[in-house]
Amino acid sequence: MKPKKEVEFYFWIHAAFRRYVEVIMDLILTGLVIVAFILIVKTIYSMGLSLYSETNIAHVISEIMFIFILAETVRLLIIYLETHRVALDTMVEIAIVSVIREIIVSGFLHVQPIMIAAASLFIVVLGLLLRFGGIKSEQEIFSLYRPFYQKRTKNA
Repeated sequence: MKPKKEVEFYFWIHAAFRRYVEVIMDLILTGLVIVAFILIVKTIYSMGLSLYSETNIAHVISEIMFIFILAETVRLLIIYLETHRVALDTMVEIAIVSVIREIIVSGFLHVQPIMIAAASLFIVVLGLLLRFGGIKSEQEIFSLYRPFYQKRTKNA
């Protein structure tokens, strides 16, 4: 029978510290998910109110894109809570939609041509990074989520 090895004290401290930091981070991220949901509801409410007054199509499209950005941010936070990894593909998608939204908010005709060229180049680079950069979808690889309509198999 082999003698049992004692775990050194500082390894125990590191493990406990890591565990408590992960719990605190999970609580913070859960709070951020709740804040994002509140922002989504607030944006939908203000968009509904603005539809009864003057209808500015660029503003409505901008608000809808803002809701998409928030929804993708919530998805990013949920993936992080599940896997404790940052989903780079989701972050790239959020960046692309954010750039397009900013161009719409400032008005396409009022933006300087150099800024449009820079934003276009940025979007192309992000798109190429997403397509050819070896970024794998974190949700497909690590997700534990199973839709309610998907039946469980005996192996899973």
